[in-house]
Amino acid sequence: MTSQPEFILLTGFLGSGKTSLLRDWLALPEAADTALIVNEAGEINVDGAILAEAGGVPMAMLANGCVCCSLTSDLVFTIRALLEERERSGQPPFRRIVLESSGLSRPGPILRSLAPLAPLGLRVRVVATCDAAQAAERAAHFDEAVAQLAAAGMVVFTKLDLSGTADAEALVAAINPLATRVLEADRAERARRVFLGGAEDPAAMLDVEDAAGNAAHPRVAVLRLSFAENATWEDRLDLMEDLAAFCGERLLRVKGFIRRPGTEVPLLIQAVGTLFSPPVPMPGAKAVPEGLVVIARDLSAAELRAGLGGAPVHVGTFRDNPLACTPG
Repeated sequence: MTSQPEFILLTGFLGSGKTSLLRDWLALPEAADTALIVNEAGEINVDGAILAEAGGVPMAMLANGCVCCSLTSDLVFTIRALLEERERSGQPPFRRIVLESSGLSRPGPILRSLAPLAPLGLRVRVVATCDAAQAAERAAHFDEAVAQLAAAGMVVFTKLDLSGTADAEALVAAINPLATRVLEADRAERARRVFLGGAEDPAAMLDVEDAAGNAAHPRVAVLRLSFAENATWEDRLDLMEDLAAFCGERLLRVKGFIRRPGTEVPLLIQAVGTLFSPPVPMPGAKAVPEGLVVIARDLSAAELRAGLGGAPVHVGTFRDNPLACTPG
C-alpha cells in the first residue's frame, strides 16, 4: 500500500453526541473516502443501525463488549481487514478510518492495542465530544469522562443550543489545556473541522492557557517538567520510563519537546496514559522551549518530584505565564 489512512479514535462519554457528529460527517460528500468502525457495549447494534442509514461508507461492528478492555484483538483484525479489502477492490486507499468507541471506553488501552499495526504507519488522532450542558457533572462522577477529555488532541463541544459553554470550556481547559477546542454551531462545518482537520502547529503545542489552580477539576493537575543543564540524553529517555512507572493510571497525557544535547531540532513527545508514541523530529519548532506538559490525576508537583527521585528535572505548575515553570 502506498498510502496509509489517518486513524481517528472518536471518544466521548455516553450521550455526548458522537453518533450525531458522525451522521453529520457521513452526509457530506467529503466522507466518501472514510471507513467506519463502531463499538457498542451491548448486543443490540443501535448506533450501527443509525449510521448505516446516514451514508454508504464501509462499516464494521465491534459489538457486545467494550473495545478498551475485551475487544482489542478484534480491533486490530478489523482494521487490517478493512485495509486489505480496500486494496483488493482496486479503489484508492481510505483517507481515514474512524473508530466510534463506546461511551465508557478509555482511550489509553485502545491506543495500546494498535501496537501490532505500527509497521503500517497509521497516523493516529484522538477526538472527544463534550456535552456542554453535562460536562461538569460527568467529569465529577466518572473517571472515564476525565480520561476521554484528557487524551484528546481535539475536543468538540456539542449541544450548544441547550447550554452556554463557559463552564464546559473551563473544565476542558483544566483537564486538558493542550487540546484544540471546537465550538461550531453549524453542524456540517463542525464535522468538516473535525474530520478534515490538519496537523497541529508545532510552535503552538506548548502555548498552554493558564491552568493555575485547576479550579474546574481539582483532581487533575497540569504540571510542567523542564530539564536541568546537566541532564543527558539518557536522562531524558529515562524520565519517560520513570513517569509511566511512577504515575501508572494517574498519568493521563504527556506532550512536549525534548532535544538531544548539541542539536537544534526538537523531538515531539506524546503519550496517552502510559503509552508513549515514538519521538518525531519537528524542524518547525526550533524556537519552542524544551519541556514536557504532564496532565495527571490525584498527583501534586511535590509528589511527582519525590517519585522521580534524583532525576535532573524540575517539576512545576503553571501560573500567570503558562510557559513559565513555577516550582512547587
